[in-house]
Amino acid sequence: MVKDSRGEKEINAMMMPDLKVGDWILYASNIAVHKVSEEDAMEILALLEPKSHIDLSLLDKEFLDILKACHTRGLERDEIIRLLKTQDPTELEALFSEANTIRQANLKDFFCIHGIVEFSSYCVRNCHYCGLRRDSGDAGRYRMSASEIVGAVEDAVNKRGYKLIVLQSGDDFYYTDDMLVDIIRMIKERCKVFIFMSVGERSLEGYKKMKAAGASGVLFRFETSSRELYNSIHPGQSYDERIAYLKGMKAMGYYVASGFLIGLPGQTLDGIADDIITMKSLGVNMVTVGPFIPSADTPLSERPAGDAMTTLKVIAIARLLMPKTKIPVTTALETIESEEGRRLGLSSGGNSLMFNLTPERYRDFYRIYPNKYHGKEEMWEKYGLFKEALSYKMLEKKMFEVFEEEGKYSGR
Repeated sequence: MVKDSRGEKEINAMMMPDLKVGDWILYASNIAVHKVSEEDAMEILALLEPKSHIDLSLLDKEFLDILKACHTRGLERDEIIRLLKTQDPTELEALFSEANTIRQANLKDFFCIHGIVEFSSYCVRNCHYCGLRRDSGDAGRYRMSASEIVGAVEDAVNKRGYKLIVLQSGDDFYYTDDMLVDIIRMIKERCKVFIFMSVGERSLEGYKKMKAAGASGVLFRFETSSRELYNSIHPGQSYDERIAYLKGMKAMGYYVASGFLIGLPGQTLDGIADDIITMKSLGVNMVTVGPFIPSADTPLSERPAGDAMTTLKVIAIARLLMPKTKIPVTTALETIESEEGRRLGLSSGGNSLMFNLTPERYRDFYRIYPNKYHGKEEMWEKYGLFKEALSYKMLEKKMFEVFEEEGKYSGR
């Protein structure tokens, strides 16, 4: 029997037979997984527990009605815009608190740490915002061998306890579909891990082969829902084709991680509202949103970066609209806010982190944007990861729940 902020409950402590009264433990899905110090426990609770009571009488009635509405229906476009526009400190506190409360009610103690291996910095595209763009002379180019990729994943899974790994590259066709399929198969033979592919615009047939080989998900952003803006910053590419890719991946049964950039030149709050609505309508399983960060030697290098506050609002609104969706705190938010970005994202409705597992000798060359933040991973890993096979089953259960929920609403 344990006691937490929601009262007493029974948990399975078979993995920790030496527990005694007064110990602080970390548990997931009602199973005790770690004993932690009281200091660490207080830090975790401060991050993941809902905030203290807010005096609702201080809130504008229209704003309060919107927060209430999200519990019974989807929000309208003008309501989303109203939330995005607020600058009032009390309203912001209420928005973030409500998002965190909804996260707690729907996902409870489910908090994830995922890893990403950036295996190639080559890219055939020329996107105006990306430091890896084909024409960028500032990018350091590298390609990891298949054995290096498999080794990096194997180390992360078997030695550190990661259970979900993203394999990411530029749109680099040096790696054929068959090469990627072989890499996925080798990883699955050696590790119990979910593999997400983030390899750009390849044929849907190629993605079908990767799924058959063992890939579970894709990380594939649409970047903006404005067709005009998308086409203007992605020379030679098409917004309609991008959306078609996402729909095709979803139809294959991939767990889809997608979202957009915040602060692109020409973007408006109305446009961000449309981005949020598009994300929901696509049925993404994982929300991935982050601020635009300008990169040297790109057409947008002199433009200002997106801001953290708008990013936090988007995370919170996404949580109001998609209560059970996984929402990681992106590295871009951490880059503009450092360690505090992680804390702010988690206390605004986020429920997972994505850490860079690229080998050190390559890491600095993957410059989508400059000064990419990474730090204190070990501190977070100690209460976000555990190596037992049971942790894989917990994540598997949560992923299947997503598809069961979709089936319920679609009549499947």
